[in-house]
Parts: sequence; C-alpha cells; structure tokens
Amino acid sequence: MNRLRALPPALLWAFPLGLAALALSAASGGLSRSFLDPDESAHYVNTLFIADWLRAGCPSPMPFARDFYAHFPKLSIGHWPPGWYALLAPLFAALRPSPFGAAILSAFIAGLPALTIVWALDRVGARRWGIVAAFAYLLLPLVANEARYFRIDQPVALVAGLAAIAWFRATERPGLWRYLLFGALAAFATLTKGNGALAVLIPAFDILMAGRWRQLADWRLWVAAAATLIVVAPWYYVSFKISAGGFNYAPGPAYAWLSLKTDAAALYETLGAIGLLAALFGAVTGWQEPLFRPIVRLSIAVILATLLFQAAIPVALEDRYVLPAIPWLVVLIAIGPLAAAERNPIGAIVPTIVILAALVPLIGGVAHQPAKPDIGAPAIARAMSHQPGIWLIDGRAGGEGAVIAEAAYADDGRRAIWAARASQWLSASDFMGRGYRLSVHSPAEARGVLDRLGVVGVVSVAEKGRLAYPHSALLREAVGLPGFSIDDHPFVTGTGSNLIAERKAPIAAHPELLTSGSGSADVAAMGKALR
Repeated sequence: MNRLRALPPALLWAFPLGLAALALSAASGGLSRSFLDPDESAHYVNTLFIADWLRAGCPSPMPFARDFYAHFPKLSIGHWPPGWYALLAPLFAALRPSPFGAAILSAFIAGLPALTIVWALDRVGARRWGIVAAFAYLLLPLVANEARYFRIDQPVALVAGLAAIAWFRATERPGLWRYLLFGALAAFATLTKGNGALAVLIPAFDILMAGRWRQLADWRLWVAAAATLIVVAPWYYVSFKISAGGFNYAPGPAYAWLSLKTDAAALYETLGAIGLLAALFGAVTGWQEPLFRPIVRLSIAVILATLLFQAAIPVALEDRYVLPAIPWLVVLIAIGPLAAAERNPIGAIVPTIVILAALVPLIGGVAHQPAKPDIGAPAIARAMSHQPGIWLIDGRAGGEGAVIAEAAYADDGRRAIWAARASQWLSASDFMGRGYRLSVHSPAEARGVLDRLGVVGVVSVAEKGRLAYPHSALLREAVGLPGFSIDDHPFVTGTGSNLIAERKAPIAAHPELLTSGSGSADVAAMGKALR
C-alpha cells in the first residue's frame, strides 16, 4: 500500500484533468462564442463588473455598480453571491477575456472536481485506480454537459469537495487552523452559490456516522463555526431581498419529496442503474474494511449533504444541483473492486469489468451531443461599438444576455454602449419572468419608447424561427417605420436569426431614463439594492 498522502500529490493532475474536460467540451461542440444560456451571460457580466472595478482603481462601489447596471443590465450580484466572481476577477482584470475565452476557462475548471477522486483513492493507496476513475468521471453525461456552460455549479462541486477534504484532515489531527481552513472553504462554497452551504452539513453527517460525539465538545470546532457564520451571514442578510425573488417553491415535505425524486432521477440519468448499484456495492463493502471506511463515510456525508440541502431549500429543481455529490459517488464506485479484492483478489474481477463496460455508452453519449447554438454575438457587438449609444436588445433571456455580455466585452470599459433590455422597457415581469404584461400595445407606442430613450439601434433575436415575446412583434413593426435601416442575419450555429436595426439620423441619448422609468420589477429590485 502506498503511503497515505494529503492533497498536493493530487494537484499534479489538475492540468491534465482540466485539459481533458476542455478537449471533451470542444470535441462535442460545447464551446460557443455566444452565451445563449441566461445564467452564463449573468455570471460573465458579474465577473466582468468586479474586474472593471479593479481596473478602474476600486472607486466607490455603489455608484460604479449603478452605472455598470445602467449600461449592461445583466449585472445580478445579489441573486448570486460574489465569491466565485471575486476569485476570477483579478484574472479577468488582467486578461479581460471575451465570453468565448471565459467558456474555455470554465470548461477547464469543470475537470477540477475530479481531483477529489484522485485524492480519495490515493488515501487508500490506489492512486492509479483513482486517476482512471477521475478521467472516467469527466465522461459522465451531466458532468460533460456542464463543462459546456459558463456556470458556477462545477465550482460549487470543486469548493465543496475541497471543504470535505479539509474536514477529513481536521478529524485526523484536530487543530484550530485545520478547523478554520474547513470553515473558510465552507464559507467560500456558500459565497460561490447558495447551495454551497451544503458544505456545513458534512461534519454533522460524518460525526453522526462515526459516533465521534466527543468532537462536539472541542472548542476549536465551534470557533471555526462562529467564524464561518460571521463571514457568511452578513452577505445573505443584505442580499436576501434580491435572492428570495428567485425562489420557485415553498419549503415543506411536498417540495422535499419532489426535490429528492428529481435528484434521484438526475443521478440515475448520470450513472445509470449499474453505476448506482456499483456505488451501493462500494459503500457496503468499503464500510466493512477499516482501510476504506473513513473515505466511504466522508463520501456518504457529502452525498447526503447535497441531497438533503436541496430538499430543504426551495430554490429550484435542476439536475446540475447534484453535481457536488457525483465525484463522491464515483469514489464509492471505484472503492467497490478494491474492497472486494481485500477479501479475495478474484472477487474484484467482475465488478471491475462491469464498471469499465459501463463507460462505453458514456463515451458515445459525449461524442453525440449537439453543438451549442451560436447567435453570432461578437459581430452584433462590433456593430454596436461602431455606433455607440443606447441599443435596445430583444429576445428570450438567453438571447438578450448573449448580446449584453458580448457588448460589455466589446465596450472595453469605455461605457459608450447602453444595452437596454426590451423586456424591461416594452413589458414588465419579475426576475423569473413571472407576471408578464405588455407596457406598450402598438408599434407606435413602442416607437415612442425608442424615441424617448434616444435608442440608436435595436437587436431582436428570434430563436428557432419564433419571436421571443408579444412585445417582440411590436418592436419589429416599430423599427419598420421610417427612420431605421434593417438587416437580418441567420445564427452562425443553430436555428434562428438576428434582426439589427440602426437609426439613419442622429438622435440624442437619454441614459438618465434607464435607471428610473421602465416599470420593470427587476429594475426596481436592483435599483433598491444598489442605493
């Protein structure tokens, strides 16, 4: 058996795993130059906001945020916490990557949660098997799909996994600094995304399964817990007035049961019946062997923390929310043959063959994923840069966001472009798109909004041949009236088209109206938060 090791040897595999995740994403058409998923554009704009604030010399944050939101109204720190954005911001400030560059970085980061698998198997003297399991993890459908998006669920899986490792090391040799390290990682997981708070449940499940009740009397543990709370609580107290608007369900047994069913279905789609049975086999056989039991216990603790936190907090039901549990399920799958071999070397042959055979359809699934759509946002943003001023962007949340994110990049900190959202000026709804109603009822009224704001150009994104909203038709008729030149281009990849209308004669812009009079509940909420 190899000497038990800590995290640093596993870190040697960070670059190969990240590069493999990036290669898989590129090979499956997962790298698009347009962020058509609405969360992607929001995460990009949030990171760029902090980066531009750093580049500007860290001026007074609230006025800077108000100005940035007026220009690029996908800024949504508050709906999401700032932890991950703040971590990436220095890199963004130095390199200022485009959305495409950010997608490449995100795909690389998607491979890093696999480091926890290498670490866990290394702890039981099976590093090579752990490396095999880590690369196999990248082929799992949910993991491979999420590598194609600039979202923060993979970072949550990474940071929560690092917090679990820190907790494990603190239980091996308790000390104030080790407890504080776990607390810092748990706090950072929570400030990366709300469901990162699952990390704080890991010690409870681990202590319960281990029966280490005396650990609860260790004052150092409670000092770390208090420090974690001090870091996290103020942010959520301040931001709750914004983030609560994103809750789609009410807490209670009905939601908990629905969440558990949804998460179970996601795990089944990701691992299949063979994978779930292999994880159960690994948990049972590994628990019976003293060498494997601590890692098995930690794995189960992370899995339970993920599932039960999702069941308790009624934010939304998304398959990707189970990502923090998946590396640890892979650990259990990999431990099964190892634990069986401890009793009888021949007994490891069958589970190993079954597990490796289960990888074959996964490879085919990754290879046949459809390419991500690309609306051609860089070309649109270049047109906006050539005619700076107020542009009204129309489309579903993803189409609007793709153009706004690319415009924020193309603007390069000059604040010469205002990318107003048509959904905020021609209609009204809440942050989640609920309660939609028209603010204008004719092309003439829509044209009146364009003239009042001093809109110099309009972009209207139609996905799959369909207009986004009822106001989209009114807007297109409005720019069809005299005074605009119109061009229509198909998407670079995927089905859809972009209508670009530019005003023929100069018009005075009125950006002061952008922060005051749209009637959008989202604008009102952000305006209240940024006061």
